[in-house]
Amino acid sequence: MAMMEPLTKGVNVRSRNRGRRRLNQLRLWLLLLALQVLCLLLWGLTWPKSPPIGISFVVPQDEVRPWEVVVAGFEKRHPNIQVNLVTNPGADYTTDQRKAIYTADFQANVAQYDLVYMDIVWPLQFAENLQDLTPYLERDGIDRSEFLSSEMLAGQLDGELYRLPMRADVGLLFYRQDLLSQARMALPETLAELSQVVDALKPSVETGYLWQGSRYEGLVANFVEVMQGVGATWIDPTTGDVGLDTPEAIEAARLLRQLIQQEISPDEVITYTETDSLQRFIEGQTAFLRGWPYFWATLQRSELAGKVAIAPPFSFSRNPGIGCRGGWGFGIAKNAAHPDEAWEAINYFTSEAAQKQFVLASGFLPSRSALFQDPDIVAQYPEMPKLLDYLEESSVFRPLITEYGAASLILQSALGDVLSGQQSAEAAMQQAQTETEALLQASS
Repeated sequence: MAMMEPLTKGVNVRSRNRGRRRLNQLRLWLLLLALQVLCLLLWGLTWPKSPPIGISFVVPQDEVRPWEVVVAGFEKRHPNIQVNLVTNPGADYTTDQRKAIYTADFQANVAQYDLVYMDIVWPLQFAENLQDLTPYLERDGIDRSEFLSSEMLAGQLDGELYRLPMRADVGLLFYRQDLLSQARMALPETLAELSQVVDALKPSVETGYLWQGSRYEGLVANFVEVMQGVGATWIDPTTGDVGLDTPEAIEAARLLRQLIQQEISPDEVITYTETDSLQRFIEGQTAFLRGWPYFWATLQRSELAGKVAIAPPFSFSRNPGIGCRGGWGFGIAKNAAHPDEAWEAINYFTSEAAQKQFVLASGFLPSRSALFQDPDIVAQYPEMPKLLDYLEESSVFRPLITEYGAASLILQSALGDVLSGQQSAEAAMQQAQTETEALLQASS
């Protein structure tokens, strides 16, 4: 028995040594694993990340600030997408210039502008270059009924949707309510009444009435309102009938010329765009201004705050004034490099929350019906519910036809000649009638 004790103790020592070795090996393995994990974490932190995907669209200068607010919210939610606002700080892009930019971009192999931010009259002209948005709406459960129905209809062709509306628009008259009240005069209706009121307000004002008379789309919008007031029709989109050489249309063109001849409007009005006319009105020496709802926000930040009221545009007749419909929305170019990312942006931009943010920052009208009654928006823009009534009951669309772009250029040229005195209203409108009929016949 005395010989067995050392042997028993020797077995126990070797077993303990093997256990220690296994434990040390396990500790070493865990240490190496921890070092590997740490290296991977450091590698992930220091390895260059993929840059965000960039998508772009064109905006005018007066929309940059509100768009920056909305884009910041989108990029926070979608850090993998960067939205680029393309504008011209030196000379603001007109509607026609923006249209030309997109038209050229459609011809590229890959679009520079995945997002097509478009006027309400563009979708039918651009349809062959745009993607149908219907599959996106159906996939994400977008409820079309939450948008103004007229805005949605303007973006559809043959059952496909090419434009989802972002903001609505309608022509308005801004007028110096303070001056009319002081003179105890009512808002004029006819050209003769307007002339009398302007004469009575002098020398408090230097200019009677400002509008957009440059040869661009803004002039057409002004003319459509005057045509509507005197009972004229430009183009019937259903029949294709052209009404530019009718006595009513000729009278509408002559009326615009008379505004200048009678010194109700200044000679330089034929060079004015929205920016020019608004700035001149803000200077405080003008009684009446034809413009768009977003003017209101700018006016409230000027010395005219509290002095200006709004109404439908002049009809220059006893008929109620009718505002021309505007409005902008988004489509996706067929040659877009990043269509899915473009849709993510459209879905966010046109949401109720983003539209509310945009309206509060800009004064533009929303395209979602409920926002016209939103308490925060109404508190800042008390006229918003009234503007919904104007949109639905006192507005007129420019003809929604595929040939609209070319037809508009014909009319712009004719009106420009009338306003500058190069042609009589009769001659210019008859020529425009002939050219427009030829255009529609060639495309039929």
